[in-house]
Amino acid sequence: MDDADPRIGTVLQGRYRVLEALGVGGMGVVYRGERLGLNKPVAIKFLRGDMAVQDEFVVRFEREARAMSQLQHPHLIPVIDFGVVDATPYLVLEYVRGDNLYDVLRKGPMPVARALTIMRQVLAGLGHAHQQGIVHRDVKPDNVILADAEGTGDHAHLFDFGLAKLTGGGGENTSPAAAYAIGTPSYMSPEQARGEPVDVRSDVYACGVLLFEMLTGRKPFRGDNSRDVLRHHVKTPPPTLAEAAPDRTFSPELEAVVARALAKDPAERPADALAFAEELEPLALRA
Repeated sequence: MDDADPRIGTVLQGRYRVLEALGVGGMGVVYRGERLGLNKPVAIKFLRGDMAVQDEFVVRFEREARAMSQLQHPHLIPVIDFGVVDATPYLVLEYVRGDNLYDVLRKGPMPVARALTIMRQVLAGLGHAHQQGIVHRDVKPDNVILADAEGTGDHAHLFDFGLAKLTGGGGENTSPAAAYAIGTPSYMSPEQARGEPVDVRSDVYACGVLLFEMLTGRKPFRGDNSRDVLRHHVKTPPPTLAEAAPDRTFSPELEAVVARALAKDPAERPADALAFAEELEPLALRA
């Protein structure tokens, strides 16, 4: 534990003790904690201090709490509690032990069967969110945990709904300038990159990018800076899986499904996450 961190050892709401820092994300600082009296591990996510004084980020953080409080699914990490301490909001989440997919992908591409298994699990959790009228808007490997599940294979958990859009929720800055700031450039759909309104098909596109990366070991688009990457998402046809990884073999059916997910026109993509998962199912059975 870091004794220099004033949060270490503090007790929130008389129920949760902060034990150690786990990492820093785009909007939050995450700690391992415990539920007092139950000795149950939890994760505690505080809004970053520099953001806690900005209303826009406080609203986004509260949006994550509202979004995740609606979601109960085996492939999502549920919110247990929400509170504010010293003017800083925090979330208490179920603690999931495992590997971050970002770290796993640094080792290289995955076998097709494993990639399809993980993708279908992510899509199952995301599909549940879509059914509740929630668009994630920041699906990427950093936001997927592969839980320790000895003897049962990977168990993927999607998390971090800090940029989520609640359909019909209102109260969101929808200007093009604001939209450009929402999301991670390498995984942004063309419409998201243009600052246009997005729906569940934008998440489908991000999942297409993620699946492409799991299969080939690289993202479909690269650039010298974020602006270049966004321009490619808007204008450049994606490479095929075989072009990105010529030393690997991919079926024509898999190439076609990934290409549909990466279509520039949202109308040409699978209608939502569950539709994408349905297209992958027969491929997974043959992998």
